[in-house]
Amino acid sequence: MSQSIHAFTKIWALLSLLHCPISFSFVLSSSRSPTILIQATAGDPLAEPSSYLATCIPGLAQCLANELQEIHPGINNIEVSGNAAVTFSATREESLYVLCWTRTAHRLLELVAESSSQDLMYDRNDLHTFINNEVDVKSLLGDGSGGLLTLSVKTVLNNPRQLPKDLSHSHYSALTVKNALCDVVRDLRGDRPNVEIDDPDVPLVAIFRGKNGGASVSLYKSLHPPGSLHKRGYRQGPIHKASMKESLAAGLLREAEWQRKVERARDDSDYKLRLIDPMCGSGSLVLEAAMMAVGISPGLMRIRCNMPGHSLPPVTRWKSDTDTKQLWKGVLLDASKQAKNGLAWFRKNPSNLVLQANDIHPGAVSIMEDSAEAAGLLDLIEVTNMDCFDLEVDEIPCFVVTNPPWGVRLTDDIASSWEGLRHFLRDICPSNTEAWVLSGHKAATATLKLRRDRMIPVQTGDQHLRWIQYTIRGAEETQDPSRQEQGAQRSSSKESLQEVEDSW
Repeated sequence: MSQSIHAFTKIWALLSLLHCPISFSFVLSSSRSPTILIQATAGDPLAEPSSYLATCIPGLAQCLANELQEIHPGINNIEVSGNAAVTFSATREESLYVLCWTRTAHRLLELVAESSSQDLMYDRNDLHTFINNEVDVKSLLGDGSGGLLTLSVKTVLNNPRQLPKDLSHSHYSALTVKNALCDVVRDLRGDRPNVEIDDPDVPLVAIFRGKNGGASVSLYKSLHPPGSLHKRGYRQGPIHKASMKESLAAGLLREAEWQRKVERARDDSDYKLRLIDPMCGSGSLVLEAAMMAVGISPGLMRIRCNMPGHSLPPVTRWKSDTDTKQLWKGVLLDASKQAKNGLAWFRKNPSNLVLQANDIHPGAVSIMEDSAEAAGLLDLIEVTNMDCFDLEVDEIPCFVVTNPPWGVRLTDDIASSWEGLRHFLRDICPSNTEAWVLSGHKAATATLKLRRDRMIPVQTGDQHLRWIQYTIRGAEETQDPSRQEQGAQRSSSKESLQEVEDSW
């Protein structure tokens, strides 16, 4: 445990090397949300709200919207856009809090320019003209004072079948955006900005929306380096072939109200809880649960794990009258303080929250342990390597979260895995255990013979999944002969199985 605290002390020391003088105050709260208060200067453009877009896994948009409300009270105009994105308004400082603390977002983008849905584009000339007329290139890339910023351009095609042919190729559309920006810079000062793929100062994302054979375009700049924010950096070795995205794990834990249970454990010394994943695989659920339990922000974890470009992300390099590095340092200092406090609490109260990860496959356990060690969390987690049939738990109330194999990336031993999970939940877990199971297999889920309390649709890739909540009522109910007979009838009845599938 002391090694974990020492790791974040080193981060604190590293931040002091940024040489960004800043005045701030800390306010601790029971929610463990970021609470640093930085006073913006009157008239500072960074204090004016901008429009943002955050994307996520399909099905978790409302979860992301709720998370944004908790990250900073100043964030407003939060609106769900489809099932995989949220728009909102925030100041630069507030957006930095989102960058540091969001657990469920994949991209965080600030709006640069947007075309009207009525004024559609039909070819690359229209796109070139839009960039020339609507983008303030001086504020975006600089006018040469202090050097031009580097850029990259990525395109996203929504409803591509409705896009005009000339704008339906992502590479050539991105090239048109880049060339239009370079042409403006050349006219201003006679040279061109450099394109940087890996770590550009201004990573641009152009989103095209097809409509009636035309296109509307929204141009955004990414606050973070190219790539997805679902990565925390602790996966540095082999990747489990069925590993769950970290952002999905965090979103599922939020839907299961894990954070509320953590807060209760911190506020009530008599409250005790064991989180256990009996089929942990690469450990996404347990690792994300550990980060949430001790209050480690994903942004701080990326810095700890040396992810390129995240200690000073692109947003800190943008042209501005105010040094954004100063604000970013303040956000990170607050996050580091909260992580140290959380780790110290966990060390002082080891029996209030117990985190356990188990898997039958030694290779999966090894991958999980490597990730936990890279994250500095290995000493917070009890790791076991055994069959679900052999697991034992004490009388501490259990909170089970798991993602058993359901036949896509893992296709072996599906039946025995679900039988083991059924035995663990029904025969080993104490009464009133709350269990959450992620499944993409209707018939396999039915083998649990448990009545669900809640079911949340989630999509990852082309897989439509369900995050299902159960409450284990105890041996007197699960072992009742009449209920077992009814369960046997249900499992053998095609009509009953069809009912299960129809209600999926």
